[in-house]
Amino acid sequence: MNRSISNEEADVTPGPRQRLIDSAIAMMRERGVHATGLADLLKRSGAARNSIYQHFPEGKAELIAAATREASAQSVGFFNSLRERGDVEYVITRFTRWWVKQLESHGYDTGCPHAAAALAGPGEEQIREAAHEAFLGMRAQLEGSLRDSGITVGARSLASLIVSAIEGALLQAQAAHSVEPLRDAERELVELIRSRRR
Repeated sequence: MNRSISNEEADVTPGPRQRLIDSAIAMMRERGVHATGLADLLKRSGAARNSIYQHFPEGKAELIAAATREASAQSVGFFNSLRERGDVEYVITRFTRWWVKQLESHGYDTGCPHAAAALAGPGEEQIREAAHEAFLGMRAQLEGSLRDSGITVGARSLASLIVSAIEGALLQAQAAHSVEPLRDAERELVELIRSRRR
């Protein structure tokens, strides 16, 4: 989910903090957390070396956690825009198809930054906590969409299942270099939702 830019922001170059966050999100999607190094982040963002410790005194872990929270805010905004346009079936189909397009246009070398953050290693609790919060945000959006669509019984657990199914399908799609797992997940989730409405 790309950061939305208002007309007022369009003519303003992002500062070093935002450039570092944007670069971290992109690199987490492409490489994961462990392969996202500070030197590469600096090069990609065009920020000076002292910018990292000026804006993120705790170093890479703090930057990656901030990037995960930013990616989560983008995700929530995306889900909000989908919810404004349609019911939960629409949300699921548009979300999975967005990922299909992302994978196909990036040669399967992109993934979910929340998942990358969740795989951070021991001692990187702030990153994993940010990932946990990001997944909770996705689940809350889907639960709200389910309730808006008249599915109230078991909405919370169903929302969790939807997130798990899509995230798992995304990993399978990356590994297989095929969007079929995402298409399968979309089809089965929509059928599950329709069965709950009967």
